[in-house]
Amino acid sequence: MAIAMWQRGRRLFTTATCMMILMAAVHTAGNMAARPDNDAERRVFAEMSSYHVPLGMGMTPSVQDIYWTLALTMSITFTALGGIGLVLSSSRDVSDRVLQRVGWVNALWVGAFLILSWVYRVPPPLISAVLIEVFVVAALVAGGRPERRA
Repeated sequence: MAIAMWQRGRRLFTTATCMMILMAAVHTAGNMAARPDNDAERRVFAEMSSYHVPLGMGMTPSVQDIYWTLALTMSITFTALGGIGLVLSSSRDVSDRVLQRVGWVNALWVGAFLILSWVYRVPPPLISAVLIEVFVVAALVAGGRPERRA
């Protein structure tokens, strides 16, 4: 008996969720490996490191701390959403109808992420969003209308 997540009608949904996790790993690796390439970039990061913002609760993080928190939050969020998708697609208790509804939510949030990346003209997340969205939309199109359960 095949694992539920790779059964017909769930493969593209599962692939889309795997893409989310893969993109989180690539995003994290890219951020951790990146180093300032020139003096201007080094100055920007030095300024970000030295400028602190009082945010309450006795916390005054640097702008660089805020930058890393936001960058790593993306990785954590993509991993969590991909993980939730894998849990749902691997469960025989979850109907195809529920997966299709989750697919629509995925299409919306990935689409919003894609638009944000396009508007701010940042290629790496734009490419990631396009790759994920292709599988999300393909899963919705290939899934058709799920059968109704009583």
